[in-house]
Amino acid sequence: MENNSEKELIYNEDFLLEKNLNGQWFEVPFVPGATYGFDDPGYEIDSSNVSEWTVQWNWLYGTLDNGEYRIVKSILDFREPGDYEEHYISTEFIID
Repeated sequence: MENNSEKELIYNEDFLLEKNLNGQWFEVPFVPGATYGFDDPGYEIDSSNVSEWTVQWNWLYGTLDNGEYRIVKSILDFREPGDYEEHYISTEFIID
């Protein structure tokens, strides 16, 4: 992730996967019986900086079928404690 703004951005471990079916995005269902929660450490991306985030989704979604997917992630535009805006970013990928 690259911060091309003048803002301090923060993210944690949360994410969700969506699959494109006939031009519409649908949330990928969790594996049956999956219980989940995400660590909330708060990684910072300072202005004009880059951060790498690796995700393992098998524990929550299992093995994905072929198709077009996107991963959706929340990012906080942090100004000070209690003063922030939440935004969502996504990136698309294909599994063949």
